[in-house]
Amino acid sequence: MAHLSRRERWRDPGVAASYDARRFQGPLQRIKHRRDVSLILDILAAAGPPGLVLDLPCGTGRLAPGLSQAGYRVLGADVSLPMLERARARAPLVPLIQADGKGLPLATDSVDVVVSLRYLFHLHGPRERCAFLGELARVSRGHVIGQVRYRQTLKHGGRWLRHRVGLRSKYVPSSGRREIAEELSQAGLELRGLWPLSRLFSDKALFLASGAGSPVGLASRKSGSGLH
Repeated sequence: MAHLSRRERWRDPGVAASYDARRFQGPLQRIKHRRDVSLILDILAAAGPPGLVLDLPCGTGRLAPGLSQAGYRVLGADVSLPMLERARARAPLVPLIQADGKGLPLATDSVDVVVSLRYLFHLHGPRERCAFLGELARVSRGHVIGQVRYRQTLKHGGRWLRHRVGLRSKYVPSSGRREIAEELSQAGLELRGLWPLSRLFSDKALFLASGAGSPVGLASRKSGSGLH
């Protein structure tokens, strides 16, 4: 399956069947999943009262139970039907649609928040990411939460150092806060907050963004660290 594109692999029933086992069922992976959900709920709570959340791409629906239990209405969307079938088994009451982020079958301002995990850094270059982010901005009347590779982490620094001394041939630079803010701005979004998942063990961060003209009343996160 190495010759298949990532999108084609996601649509493969075998990949969908093994996705959770590979990504989220080991002891450390379960901890990571709980941390992801907890951080997303913190950011959502800071962004405003519960509303309709679009989870795109929703994959096998791993976010739906936690969001639903916290009082959010959830709409899941993914380009892969096999992934959606897994998501339906996990959260049978959550509405699901097959959709491509390049053109969502949703009206403008039809959801309160869009959450997009593990996707932006798979897109090819700023132009493709900007088009995707612009579509998220179009359908959201409030905020967009996304996941990016983040430069200010120890994991990224170690990767850069191994590349510089010749121990790592492949190296893709991650973005700093300024680059993330500029890319969001090109899509009509304003960066409101940025949270590394773990400065030691991960090179990823979650951002909260909203339309430049959108009202923002952000409360402090319950962890006490606040927005930064």
